Amino acid sequence: MFRPLGALALVMAFLAASGVPVFSQTPLPFDELGAGPKAAAMGQAFAAVADDGSSAYYNPAGLGQIRTPFGLTLGYQYAKPRIKVKFDQEPVMNPYLGRSEFNQTEDFSTRGLYVAVVSNFADVPAFRDSPISNRLAIGFTLFTNLPEINQFDNPQRPQDPYVFKYNERWSLLSFALSGAVRITDWLFLGGGILPRVDSLQDTRGSWITLNGALDPNDPSQGFRLNLVQTTKINVSPIAGLFVRPPLGFLEGRLSLGVCYRGELWGFYGTGPTGVDVVIERPGQDPIVIFKDPGGRTVDFIGYTPAQVTGGLAFAPFEGFLASFDLTWKRYSEFHFFWDIPPIDVVEGTQVEHPFRDVWVPRVGLRYAFQPGFEGKKTSRIREIALMAGYYREPSPVPDMSGTMNILDADQNVASGGVGLLYDATWTGCVKLEAFFQIHLFERNRIENDRDPLFGPVTVSGEVYNLGAALSIVY
Repeated sequence: MFRPLGALALVMAFLAASGVPVFSQTPLPFDELGAGPKAAAMGQAFAAVADDGSSAYYNPAGLGQIRTPFGLTLGYQYAKPRIKVKFDQEPVMNPYLGRSEFNQTEDFSTRGLYVAVVSNFADVPAFRDSPISNRLAIGFTLFTNLPEINQFDNPQRPQDPYVFKYNERWSLLSFALSGAVRITDWLFLGGGILPRVDSLQDTRGSWITLNGALDPNDPSQGFRLNLVQTTKINVSPIAGLFVRPPLGFLEGRLSLGVCYRGELWGFYGTGPTGVDVVIERPGQDPIVIFKDPGGRTVDFIGYTPAQVTGGLAFAPFEGFLASFDLTWKRYSEFHFFWDIPPIDVVEGTQVEHPFRDVWVPRVGLRYAFQPGFEGKKTSRIREIALMAGYYREPSPVPDMSGTMNILDADQNVASGGVGLLYDATWTGCVKLEAFFQIHLFERNRIENDRDPLFGPVTVSGEVYNLGAALSIVY
């Protein structure tokens, strides 16, 4: 016997809880995990260094100082979060947590391929004699996540526990495309774009058929659902300034950099919706048992804030480089799922509870030396470099003791790396670089005294991030 109300309830439950794989989101893991092995090893204190392909992200103006007709970098990166979320009482089941520790049964690792390209037209014979072209340089840097892990479950309720920064597997493509112009021998300007790709799930005009006499050979049992997945591309700007002051002793030893990067939003399942449920009647108009007036779904999944970085790099003696950056991140514009700001309920009244803007200090060190090997092959190793870095990033999340459980903690990030420069006569210089980075989260206990669903919660853990890359510089 056909029961339309029961079938309708089943359909609506399916629409509310089904997982929809999505494969095209940005913003960028660059901000959290680094955009290149050298920058990551130096604590991302790179605005005033900017001397490889990752400059397309860290400071586009720095591309102008990289004197090479063509440089190519290929690498691999792997990041493993071990975020621990412990509750004093058993948490409510939800698609993401459903247990007392966040890292026990789910793999939130981010892994994929890194590519960077840079070219200074002043070193390309075809452009060398042009008074305009020989002042230009271009570059891009790209990270692509392996697609088979780039999916997640829908829905996410605002009140569910949510770690908003450290699961980067939904971000399929991170990309920065930039250019630079040399104003003088010591002043460079640059700009570029961060493309943003949103996934749009359009169900408007779709319908579900409920047949009174179900065909036993029909595996769908009368259910028809049509989902149309499309994409939308926007861009966010990057702009940079790079200066090497020609000041006596400081000439060639000191560089300054400033960079602005616009904010990026990432969405999934975003787009117009409208699904009607009908009963078919042969030879007659179908009976509409549920009419969806239509709407727009805005499901937020990622956010990279607008930020401004100022940096200084100083090389007091040959082979040694120290860099210092200070970054301001405008997290106060953060919105949550369904494009709403963080909220709280105080004395029965719902109020906005925005994130805090944060300042992130960074320091990076690099020491390079000539090993002086005498073997037939090893004598071609021109340089060995050791790198280290550190930064501390305060959490932008305010006290989440109310109706939204956005979980985060202050983090201390330490990194290190090694580089090797090899003189390959057949292709120029070959560089091999590797890095290791660890994010250590300071223990953060939230009392949750205004949360009707969850009790006190403690957040801690770490993220392990490592990678290696091979560069060819002609």
